[in-house]
Amino acid sequence: MSKKNGLPDQFKLAATLSAELNPSSPVIMAGEPAGRIALASRLGYDSLELHWSDPSRIPLDQIAVACSDHQMDISAFATGRAYVQEGLSLTHEDENNRAAAIARLKSFVDAASPYHATVIIGCIRGNLASEASRSRSLELLANSTRMVAEYADEKGVGIVFEAINRYENNYLNTAEETASFIRNFQLPNTKILLDTFHMNIEDKDMAKAVLDCGNLLGYIHIADSNRRYTGEGHIQMKEIVEALIKVGYNGVLSAECLPLPDSDTALAGWIEGIKKAF
Repeated sequence: MSKKNGLPDQFKLAATLSAELNPSSPVIMAGEPAGRIALASRLGYDSLELHWSDPSRIPLDQIAVACSDHQMDISAFATGRAYVQEGLSLTHEDENNRAAAIARLKSFVDAASPYHATVIIGCIRGNLASEASRSRSLELLANSTRMVAEYADEKGVGIVFEAINRYENNYLNTAEETASFIRNFQLPNTKILLDTFHMNIEDKDMAKAVLDCGNLLGYIHIADSNRRYTGEGHIQMKEIVEALIKVGYNGVLSAECLPLPDSDTALAGWIEGIKKAF
């Protein structure tokens, strides 16, 4: 059992960190890194998931020192802000845009490599222009992801591909669809990221979705049905945890939830909610 939080050693708990908080964005911490990292460590978190649009803007030296001082590490780099803020997309019809998206993801891989962290592909995949474009978009996405994943493999970095609900991305919404995409295109060095907030919208049976993904599971985001911290909504988190244990998941549970009612309350509440699920 973890001496930090009392949970089985196979699970690492990650807090999410960005440059600034937004009450509508699922990142739980922001601000001066050292103080926030110290607090997260005291509460029982093991690692950090970083949310920036460009790795060159991340104060990685400060974060790395604070992590070392407080027995934390960096678990993952989220990349979605490159799409939300800059419009970079792995399926964009403009070849230059796709190339820029691939280059940006490779720069995230370079940033992740010294920390043996994971790189997340989520909404940077872009959206379908129309249903008629689905086949071509999936081909573009598979080709783009393969380029990034092969590059990441050389750098010792894993890629996880996130299933996201229909209101944010208009394809690859369910765990089954996303897992099938990875498997059918035989994407190397790529696993699936499941997020309980998205699953609550898209997956009929969340525990079964976890079981069906099995050893393809690479990373887990935990938020309740209202995207607040665990215990503030109606998701039966115990069932999710039982399924994760059953498939032998050994990895990160990340607090990708809204910083509500405030960051400190959410940070403490999330970890207490997770403990109750075990």
